[in-house]
Amino acid sequence: MSKYIIGIDGGGTKTLGVLYDIKGNELKRSTSGFTNFNIDLNKAKENMLDVLDKLTIEIKPSDELFIQMGISGYSKIKDKIAYEDEIGNRYHATASLESDVLIALYDVKKDQEVNVIMVIGGTGSVLMYSDQYRLEQVGGFGHLLGDEGSAYHLSISALKMIISTYEDTNTYDEFSTKILNHLNIHDQFDVRDYVYNNDKTTIANLAKFISQIAIDGNEKAKDLINDEAKHLARQTIKAYLKLQEKDKVIIALRGGFLTNAPFVKQTLIKELEMSIKDFEINEGTDSPVKGAYYLSLLKLSKG
Repeated sequence: MSKYIIGIDGGGTKTLGVLYDIKGNELKRSTSGFTNFNIDLNKAKENMLDVLDKLTIEIKPSDELFIQMGISGYSKIKDKIAYEDEIGNRYHATASLESDVLIALYDVKKDQEVNVIMVIGGTGSVLMYSDQYRLEQVGGFGHLLGDEGSAYHLSISALKMIISTYEDTNTYDEFSTKILNHLNIHDQFDVRDYVYNNDKTTIANLAKFISQIAIDGNEKAKDLINDEAKHLARQTIKAYLKLQEKDKVIIALRGGFLTNAPFVKQTLIKELEMSIKDFEINEGTDSPVKGAYYLSLLKLSKG
């Protein structure tokens, strides 16, 4: 009898699964389409099975297998235990479903006794922090309740500014005109229609254009981007203050907006340096799927 762990990192674009032996050696990997349950629940489940079918093809029913899934939009699953049992029964395994943010945190934390604040600024935003006493979340309530420090929030802030500028001055300034032209719309009423007729991802893509005009020197674009960075800094400091142990703090930066948009990372770090005495920045580029392995070890150790 052999012991194996499968880690799954599932998002809105693709799903990566890796089969590990119990010592963490990678044995096999497989990819499929998205598994963000918020996009299409049934298709996401199909893609999950596609990955798991390929990874388990040579595993015997007598082998011990732990499957740790880290999935974007996992809260869409109304009965988490039933879904875990469904996966576990299909593959003769113990299965666990968590968020992709949690496995990203454990990709940094690994099996060390370190304090980690995971800061994710992508289309949306969320923070998760962990010390030896707790594991908690800050933000991550979606665009209707927050998402400050994200591409979506930046885009909405810019569009609100266009409306506000016109209502104050009866004209469109350079910043407003550039965005209106980019979106091929004409006035504040078109802005309204654009927002209510497009999905979150489409709206968030405007952040790339705002970033470009910021690089070109537009001051309003720069100010808006810096505001998003300061939002993330305030949330990070809030998480830091909740840590009971403040030694060896690793602040992990993830998400395309945070790591790629101009000024965001630099402003965030500058703000943190004014409030936190000692911290280490961690930047990762690869999938955090190995975090699912470390989280599995923790769960297995607790029986």
